Amino acid sequence: MTVPGQPPAVEKAPSTASAEPGVPPKKLGLSRVQMGLIIALIFFGCAFLGGWWWSALVMASIYFGQKELEALLGNIGVKPSRLIIFSAALLMVAAASVDKPQFISPILTLAIIASFFRLLFRSPRAKIGDIGGTLIVVFYMVYLPVHFILIRHVGAADSLPAWQQPGLHYLCFLLSVISASDIAAYYVGKRFGKHLLYPEISPKKTREGAIGGLLGGIFLGFLNAWLWGFDLFQTLVLSVLLVIVGQLGDLTESMMKREVGLKDSGALLASHGGFLDRADSYIFSGVVCYYYIHWIVLQQGLAPEVMHWFHQFTRGAS
Repeated sequence: MTVPGQPPAVEKAPSTASAEPGVPPKKLGLSRVQMGLIIALIFFGCAFLGGWWWSALVMASIYFGQKELEALLGNIGVKPSRLIIFSAALLMVAAASVDKPQFISPILTLAIIASFFRLLFRSPRAKIGDIGGTLIVVFYMVYLPVHFILIRHVGAADSLPAWQQPGLHYLCFLLSVISASDIAAYYVGKRFGKHLLYPEISPKKTREGAIGGLLGGIFLGFLNAWLWGFDLFQTLVLSVLLVIVGQLGDLTESMMKREVGLKDSGALLASHGGFLDRADSYIFSGVVCYYYIHWIVLQQGLAPEVMHWFHQFTRGAS
C-alpha cells in the first residue's frame, strides 16, 4: 500500500486522480477511505472464516499481483514464465492451506530449477533476464504471500471457535498494524510533511509521514495486545519491525516502478492505482511476522537452536 506524504513546499505534477475533470479533491479523498474500508472488510472477513476462504483470497491476491509485476517487467523486455509462476502458486497455496510449510521450500527449489531449464527449451529462446524475472515473481508474489496462509494456521485447534484461534489473532495484529501505519503515514505526511524520506525513489514520502506511520502502527499493536492478551514487550518489538519492513516494502515497489518508468503498477483499482500499489507494504511483512512468531514468541525453529549452539560454544570456550 502506498503511503505518500507530500511536503506542501514542493510543487508536484498533478496525479491521475487529482487531474480528473470535475472531481473535487475532497471527494477523491473520501473515495480513498471508502476503497480502503471495502478492502479491509473483505480481508478481515475472509481471515475470520479461515480455511479455503482465506486461501482463495490470498490466491486471488497472488494472481493480480503477479499479473501487474509481469507487466512491469515487460516494460523492460523481460518475459517471466507464466506456467512456472502459476504452477508454483497453486502448489504453494495448496501446501500452506493444509498447513504443510515443510513442502514450500522444495516447491520453491523446483521452481528455480524449472526456470533455468526454461532457458534451454523455450522457443523463441529465453534470455537470462527472463529467468531472473520468473524467479523475482515466484519469490515476491508467490513465496512471500503464502506466509499469510501459514500465519492463519498458527496454534490452530479444532476445540476452539474461530474467534479464539491464535492464528486469527496474529493475522488481525499484522493486518491492522500495517493498515494503521499506512493511514497514519499518509495523513501525517500530507499535513506535516516537510522533509523528503528518499527523494531518489519516491518524491512524495516524508520523514514526518514515516514517523506518523510508526506511531500509528505501534498504537494499533498495543490495541491488539489489549484485545488478545499479547505480551507488551513482544508487541512493541514486532509492531516496530512490521512498520519498518512495511515502509521498506513500499519503497521497494516504488523503486521497481521508477526503474520501468511507470507511476502506478496497474489500473485494477481505477484512480487508486494497481493492486501492488495498495499491497506493497504487506508483502514482506507477512513472512517477517510468521518467523518472528515461530522463532521469538513461540520459541520454535532457528532462534532457539542458535541460542542453544551459542550456549554450548560459550561453555566450551570457558
